[in-house]
Amino acid sequence: MNRQNATRQKVLDVACRLFYSKGFNGTSVRDIAKEAGVNVSLISYYFNSKQGLFESLAISYFEPYLDILENEYYSEVDERLESLVRKILHYKQSNYQLSCLLYRELSLNTVFAREMLVTYLAKENHLLTQILFQKSSQIEVNFQEKLCLLQLKGLLNAPFMMPQEFKDPFITEASISHFVSVYSELMSNYKSVQKLAAKA
Repeated sequence: MNRQNATRQKVLDVACRLFYSKGFNGTSVRDIAKEAGVNVSLISYYFNSKQGLFESLAISYFEPYLDILENEYYSEVDERLESLVRKILHYKQSNYQLSCLLYRELSLNTVFAREMLVTYLAKENHLLTQILFQKSSQIEVNFQEKLCLLQLKGLLNAPFMMPQEFKDPFITEASISHFVSVYSELMSNYKSVQKLAAKA
């Protein structure tokens, strides 16, 4: 990574940490610049504005996430849903602060949330629907399938939408793997998502 890219990434890392701890509205560009050790003008050069910085964080999060879904969609692995759940949880937990930050913002009725809805979240829903129900994209999803998808996404996102319920974030790789193992097994024990998918 060259110096310019390293500086840009440092700004993103600092912004993520401050947005997570102080909120988007509670964090100024000056706060980010001071913490990152750069000029405010440099942040404007890279990202145009605080909103542009936040959107860059979202893009850096959702593009690799959607790659995971696409790769799993084209895979021939047995128990594909179980494999996907583990990969999604590992990705979200490995990017814990950014996961919490983005899902918190997506729960609000903002321009950002609406933009994400028509781009990344729409693609996420499409890919998850294809994986769950193995339908042609021309066949409309029925109400029961929509509820099934909602339930699955709710289970996957709950630890990051309600971080206060998880007092000790898992930071080390061993802890992340332990969390993924325990939580994915807990999800599979309910079997409701798989049963609904099988009936649909």
